[in-house]
Amino acid sequence: MQRAIPLAVLALCAGFTAHLALAQDQAGGNQAGDAAKAFMQKLDTDGSGGISLEEATAPQKEQFKENDADGDGFITAEEAGAAFAEQVPPEMMEAMKERGMPDPGETFVKNLDQNEDGKVDPTEFEQPTKESFAAMDKNGDGIADEAEATAYFEEMRAKMQERMQQMQQQMQQMQQSQPPATE
Repeated sequence: MQRAIPLAVLALCAGFTAHLALAQDQAGGNQAGDAAKAFMQKLDTDGSGGISLEEATAPQKEQFKENDADGDGFITAEEAGAAFAEQVPPEMMEAMKERGMPDPGETFVKNLDQNEDGKVDPTEFEQPTKESFAAMDKNGDGIADEAEATAYFEEMRAKMQERMQQMQQQMQQMQQSQPPATE
């Protein structure tokens, strides 16, 4: 069973999709190509012109340490929720609660906790990045080059655009199904 990874997971994991979103916000023209260039500049720490899995997961290791507030080697729903709350405006957190949206920390753990022990370990935390890297490294040589990154980011852009349209449709349906407010 494949589970959808919500925005909270993307924000906390700071995976490839987050890099794409940031690059697209700043880019014009060839968004996927610009995102790939930014991705390469950020993660190609050895200057080889390609990204290894080790380079791709290095930011995950730092992010995990930051989110593991008590340093016990696991991220709990409480720690994930606190990290998410630090990254979004308070009014957004309040709006999420008002709309009955699930707690982002609980959602984070639910989506990444593969062994279902109620917390996320470093291996589970890095798994989305490893999966993204495998999808990006089309030729399977262990290195993602700029062409592979560009193709991957274009694919992700199209998927994100489709998901946004679906979410907009769902919101419209929800608004239409709500009874009018009485004064």
